[in-house]
This record gives sequence, C-alpha cells and structure tokens, in this order.
Amino acid sequence: MIIETNITLPSKLFRKNNLDIDCQVNVNLTNYKIHAELFDQYGMSIKLNTVDNGGSTSEISITSASAGTFALHFLKDTMNLFHLVSYLEITLIGTSSGKEQTVWFDVIKFEDNVYLRG
Repeated sequence: MIIETNITLPSKLFRKNNLDIDCQVNVNLTNYKIHAELFDQYGMSIKLNTVDNGGSTSEISITSASAGTFALHFLKDTMNLFHLVSYLEITLIGTSSGKEQTVWFDVIKFEDNVYLRG
C-alpha cells in the first residue's frame, strides 16, 4: 500500500514558539499508533507518541481517525537548542502487526529571529 501524506507547516518556524503541524494520510488511523521525531544532526531530539503508544493527546492528537487526520504538538521552548536545519520523521505503527512504516521524512528549517532570543 502506498501511503500519501499531506503536511501543513506554518510559513515561518521559530524555535521558541509552539509548533503545531497538521497532518493527513490516506489511511484510516483506527488500527495505527503514531510516532514522530524532530531531531538535528547534533543529537537534539524530541519524540512524540499517540496515547496508545505511550504518549498523550498533548503530543499527537488524532483529529479524525477515519479521515486520517492528526496534529503534532511541539511545546514552546523545547526546540531552543535545535540547529536551524533539523529533520522531522513521522511513522505509523500497525497495532496488530507491529509493522512500522515511515510516512514522512523531510527537512524542517527554523528561522533565526534575534528578537525571540532570551
């Protein structure tokens, strides 16, 4: 099965702000757990999971399982030390099979705003 993914990112990403990323896949998410990781080349990492995968709705909230929509929530100030060029990977995990499939992997580019430095 080919899983198509649609990601909605804000037009500018700042490391000191909350980061909410809306996602949609062409799969019914009822039988899937979701794992996401934001990381950079220097070892910084934030891992998010759905409730059924050891996380919470404040990490990954499923908006509509049947429509395949969910949102990733990265909290304010958790990305302060990330490199301006980082990476985001989103993985679906089958609840019955345990099989993992990366459905999205790409570069995330943060803006460097001197006014947000604290």
